[in-house]
Amino acid sequence: MTLLDPASSLANLIYIGYTGDPASAFHINRRRRYDRKKQLCLRNVFQCFVFGPRNAGKSTLLSSFIGRPFSDKYTPTTEQRFAANVIEIHKGEKKTLIMREIPENEVKRLLSNKESLAPCDIAIFVHDSSDENSWKKATKLLAEVANHAENNGFEVPCLIVSAKDDLDAYPLAIQDSTRVSQDMGIETPIPVSMKLSEFNNVFQRIINAAQHPHLSIPETEAGKYRKQCRQLFTSSLMAISVGAAIMFVGVAAYRVYAARRNTSG
Repeated sequence: MTLLDPASSLANLIYIGYTGDPASAFHINRRRRYDRKKQLCLRNVFQCFVFGPRNAGKSTLLSSFIGRPFSDKYTPTTEQRFAANVIEIHKGEKKTLIMREIPENEVKRLLSNKESLAPCDIAIFVHDSSDENSWKKATKLLAEVANHAENNGFEVPCLIVSAKDDLDAYPLAIQDSTRVSQDMGIETPIPVSMKLSEFNNVFQRIINAAQHPHLSIPETEAGKYRKQCRQLFTSSLMAISVGAAIMFVGVAAYRVYAARRNTSG
């Protein structure tokens, strides 16, 4: 609640008779963009956006995250859902993770806002590992989100989660996942099975990726092209600067030579 509506949360503190300074009960973090620049994240609360096609396993992942039993019954998610829990990282260190499920039909509206990824610490893309069409839709969503992030300056780490690992994978699953991971520069998909309670440390891995905001950021083809153009432009400027410096030194040397020649004459 504090994450979504801090003003109401602050008001509730006052209503229940909080005796201290209400503002001291809140900790405001620096901007995520600054964390990426410094390659360091000091947050204790992380928000994870969960993308994926219908029936990929997003809701089941959230239910497992908060300890609800597995259910084979499929109920389509029509609006955004949230789930929060405390995750122990190592040696007693704990972080709060908030999972925010984005229904497939809500993605277009979400990305219509240029700052929609501003509150996002990490995004995951869930697909049904037994369904090739589910994989294609998930990777398409990954490309759309990555492109939106590149265009608006809100790049976030991304992970792919292969749900329903208890089922047989479609024939080219390994080749496809390897290709996409290498092309976009992110980790290979994390296999999980909520039915078998095989989580593969997925929630700890989500937090670990969020703690390193400069890593696991996918690159689209358009983003790679822009990066190459910037590098070429920078190289050209350096070449021009070096050329100008050499010319300046040459002119200065000639003037010294000419002055000495005139003096000796």
